[in-house]
Amino acid sequence: MIPGNTSRSDSQPRRAVFLFCFVAALFTQGRLQAQAVFRTPLSEAGQSGICLHEDRLYLTVHSRLDGPLNGGFYFNSDIVGQCFDCTSGKLLWEVDLPGSWKGRVLESWHDSTSLVPVADEKHVVFHNLNGMLVCCNHAGEMIWKRTWQAPDPDIKNCRMFLRDGLLIVALPSERIAVPASEQHRALPFYQIHAIDIDSGKDRWVSPVLITHATQYSVDEWKGRAVIVASMIDLTHWKFKSGRYACLISLEDGAPVQKFALPPTIPHQKNQLCRGQFLVTAQAGRHTSFQLVDPTTSDITSEFSFEVPDTYFAWSESESKHVKSQFQPEYRDRTLRGKGQPTPSTVHVAGSRIYFWRYDSGDIGCVDTETGQSVMVEVPIQVLPNRTVWNKVDFQFTAGILNSRDQVINRRVGTVRGIQRGGFGHTNPAWPVLHSGTFYWQGGAGLLYLIDTTVPFSPRAISWRSIELSARSWTFGAPAIDDSHIYIRSQRELVKLRR
Repeated sequence: MIPGNTSRSDSQPRRAVFLFCFVAALFTQGRLQAQAVFRTPLSEAGQSGICLHEDRLYLTVHSRLDGPLNGGFYFNSDIVGQCFDCTSGKLLWEVDLPGSWKGRVLESWHDSTSLVPVADEKHVVFHNLNGMLVCCNHAGEMIWKRTWQAPDPDIKNCRMFLRDGLLIVALPSERIAVPASEQHRALPFYQIHAIDIDSGKDRWVSPVLITHATQYSVDEWKGRAVIVASMIDLTHWKFKSGRYACLISLEDGAPVQKFALPPTIPHQKNQLCRGQFLVTAQAGRHTSFQLVDPTTSDITSEFSFEVPDTYFAWSESESKHVKSQFQPEYRDRTLRGKGQPTPSTVHVAGSRIYFWRYDSGDIGCVDTETGQSVMVEVPIQVLPNRTVWNKVDFQFTAGILNSRDQVINRRVGTVRGIQRGGFGHTNPAWPVLHSGTFYWQGGAGLLYLIDTTVPFSPRAISWRSIELSARSWTFGAPAIDDSHIYIRSQRELVKLRR
């Protein structure tokens, strides 16, 4: 038969067979490429997660970026809060949030747009980490705003919570953490504020000093709601305040418990596991976790291993996961032979610790009740025609593109970038725990779903991809309801069926 001259009657069966085989292959893996309900192009790049409240979706993007790049980056102070209809994806309204400092766009995949908005029945709050906090009603009318002179940290990674009519958020303190230098303006400490959501006035300001990189959480300790935070020097920022954790009262911001920490990898997320503070520890090629008792500062449990108890690798020849001997996938100079988990990917669900390991394309889990460790190889990219399991086959654009196909950042292809599922030297969003499932957003348009109610294994993991042409960068948390998943990249807002 002559190529390109196939008759209609013959080509239809061939296409049908091809389609059947393609879909069957995808179902064999149990990972069907997700079909979008809608795809709404975004007006500009941004990396916030999505806030879902009733029939509205809220996120942030940058103001329009134009002109030449500077050293591979755009520098921008101003962002926009946007509201979308969750049924149609239509943009309903937006509010400008001008800032006071021009920071890098998507630096380390975090910038002034990184914070997820929060909402209740009457309010939605947007945060420009470069200097503005705005509260609107659900019609987009401003209720109150707060502004400040933004500093110049390279990573800005706090969170907002709405609890009992109070907005819990970290804002710059008047106390200076690091004096000004040739490279940076004076960097302040931060303090957690409880802001009355109706008036915008402080109900309390915690005396506890934290840093711009403190990834705090809200948890419960001894039957009491607390904010879990810590003070830890970073590699490039020395705060000279010691190394400790603190449990902060949600009633008045006072420290409930302050305790010393053992040597700890910076940029970790501050969490409790079984009432203990979870530490990600330095251990060479080992993955190592420690549980610290807040009342004594003692290490009560330690889980350390170079090779997990059980490892499941993907077999191309068998098109399934198989038990195998673990071997590190990456041994480059930047990693320096380290095998510990990327600390900002460590997450707790019940008595289990989930993580992404630094030297591999694997998600791991430690059961702190049994001490058993399991790791499962997962893909780092899923395109309509193939699934990518390693950085050699990874496909992407030469720069980060907005919806107008304009390059707005050229920093790609490193361990700080996206080629390891976005979990190299980055600070990905906290996963969303919904009905017992972790919805954990990876870097290349790929969302991992982990069933935390069953033993961790390949059967507990599935994934959804919004990738069509290897252009999606996804570091914001998704939003979940009973029937749909909402994901945003730097280019578009996407709705998927669950």
